[in-house]
Amino acid sequence: MTKDSYTKVGRFGKTHGLNGGIRILVEDAFLDTALEAEVLFAPVDGSPVPYFNEGVLLESPLVIKLEDVDTKEAAKTLTGLDILLPAEEVEAELGIEDFRLLEGFTVVTETEGEIGPILSVEAYPEQILALVSYQGREVLIPLNETFLQAIDPEAERVEMQLPEGLLDL
Repeated sequence: MTKDSYTKVGRFGKTHGLNGGIRILVEDAFLDTALEAEVLFAPVDGSPVPYFNEGVLLESPLVIKLEDVDTKEAAKTLTGLDILLPAEEVEAELGIEDFRLLEGFTVVTETEGEIGPILSVEAYPEQILALVSYQGREVLIPLNETFLQAIDPEAERVEMQLPEGLLDL
């Protein structure tokens, strides 16, 4: 797997106890997926390294136990590292608050190239829409799994596949 095929879902926090427990801080949208994952990944020397999840030790704060992380010192080496999951396993239920994090990101399509920045994210009864600046005017683009292809937080880009004619409305 390449580095790009992982999604950051949170980070490892402080150690807990003497037997390798470690606190995890996971974004709400990814919490269930992270807790159910058999393997969590952490970037070590630029490459994702697998850590097998043995289960939850404590629910508040959220503390887990990882296989072969049996001492406080071993857990401490993970403190502050990102928690990564394979992108295909991340099935987050994104809500309006999560999509508002995309404000300022640039929408890009394969056919049109760079469309423009997301000015705001609006919730309507049927769907969530991005207000995007496109060729000197504002267009509304639905933010749904049909159109969303990828989100690159580092480059602040949202890759989409839009139906023909949508930008002309």
